[in-house]
Amino acid sequence: MAKKITNFSIDKAMSRIVRPSVFDRIVKEIDANEIPSRYVEQILVQYYDGNVVELSGKEISHPIPMNKNVKWEGMGDTFKKMRDVKVFINTEILEEDINGLVEQLLGSYC
Repeated sequence: MAKKITNFSIDKAMSRIVRPSVFDRIVKEIDANEIPSRYVEQILVQYYDGNVVELSGKEISHPIPMNKNVKWEGMGDTFKKMRDVKVFINTEILEEDINGLVEQLLGSYC
């Protein structure tokens, strides 16, 4: 999977949080167990050593293996090194899809 270490901009992240729409506030209350990659805008992984890895939604939906010798035993060690993972949702696409489904189901009643 293509990774890039980035200088994370807290201002960019906060701009998404500071002015949430009504739809954003509703989505924030949802506790998702799974998120379709179509709706993932970005994932930020912060490691205990201070590195931050940024993955775009396209990178997770079409991963490119970087190491063909990966074993599950080694994956556990990698996860232990992660301090925090933040998933940013593209609420514009999510809202369009939800509105389309609502219109399909309730179109004549809306």
